[in-house]
Amino acid sequence: MHTILNRPLHIGILLSLIMVPMPSLAASFPDTTGTVYEASFGELKAQGVIQGYADGLARPDNPLNRAEALKVILSFDGTGKDRVVWYQGHLPAMPLFWDTDQAQWYAPYVEAAFEKSLITGYPDGSLRPGQYLRVEEAVALLMRTMGEGSGAGGNAEMSPYIENQSRQWYTQAINAAIRRNLVMHRGRLRLGAAITRGQFFDMAYRLSVVRSSRAVSFSGAEPEPIVTIAAPLPVSYGSRTTTPVAPRTVPTATAYASEKYFAIAIPSIGIGDLTVTHPQDPFSKDGILEPLKYGVGHLFGYPGAGGKIMVYGHSSGYPWDLSQFTKIFRQINRLTVGDRVYVTYSGKLHTYEVTHKQAIDAADTSPFNDNGNGEELILYTCWPPDSISQRFLVHALPVGAAVAVR
Repeated sequence: MHTILNRPLHIGILLSLIMVPMPSLAASFPDTTGTVYEASFGELKAQGVIQGYADGLARPDNPLNRAEALKVILSFDGTGKDRVVWYQGHLPAMPLFWDTDQAQWYAPYVEAAFEKSLITGYPDGSLRPGQYLRVEEAVALLMRTMGEGSGAGGNAEMSPYIENQSRQWYTQAINAAIRRNLVMHRGRLRLGAAITRGQFFDMAYRLSVVRSSRAVSFSGAEPEPIVTIAAPLPVSYGSRTTTPVAPRTVPTATAYASEKYFAIAIPSIGIGDLTVTHPQDPFSKDGILEPLKYGVGHLFGYPGAGGKIMVYGHSSGYPWDLSQFTKIFRQINRLTVGDRVYVTYSGKLHTYEVTHKQAIDAADTSPFNDNGNGEELILYTCWPPDSISQRFLVHALPVGAAVAVR
């Protein structure tokens, strides 16, 4: 992968230090019990690799970012854990990368990982700790810790997961993972998609079993979910039988908070927990379009920092483009003054209120000139649908400021 592990690791860095799995009765987390991840999360919890969130949940369906992946890798490594502890009390004042913060929880892990040559960062000097790990990056990371899958992949055998991509940098790693049965049979990994905590931890668990048992591949049983969703039981009132209906609740702002590093929710048009990605290359057309494969993109300022914040997305695409995000902003014109937009950034929820809308020429950049009015969120897309002649903008201000200007 590009940021973490640019070269193979010593074989023992991860796997030789993974503890022998505990019996399969190890208690899992409430939100993994009865799911396909119950066994793997239970074993890794027993080993102390997974502690869960403050509310006791594991959130297996949430994506995993780069900083979290570093923490996982170092938790498997005895010497790495020791260095993390040391750095917790001896953090240098200056960060190693311009986009990392020494006051954040991940700082000791970054220092220890850099010391062990697990990370080198990007050419621009960034680490991008909050960026999600893509499937191919995560698989390559795990396999390289085992000393496999680190070549160019030109002669690697083909597999159904990477058909017609035998010369990609990740081909050998994914084929090696499949040969060792490290990928759960129930779901296909989607190249380019963010890997979930469940997928990553399940592969890590299988890897630990293979290593500790000195087996060629994982031979455990494939899990089947046992949770079912039952309809409410009828309640009798004399001769009348009714089915109870759950009381309707009105969501509060916190209901739209995300576990993602950067996400947006626009409940009035049915958009929830949509990934927001800042382009790695914001100075080229391809770079600008890249984040739209995973959700919507971002330019300019950040929530809470003042200034203009642009979140841009597709309103249309080619007929053969069936991506779920091809028309994600097609209905932003339906937003009305007073509608709320919720943006999660770096663990904090920011609430904005729509103030006005406008359609402008494609070349018009005047709405993004900083006019001293403070922070403003602008939703941006091509307009009208199936055309690129104009752009449609929805302007929203932080809730307090929006009320003040009415």
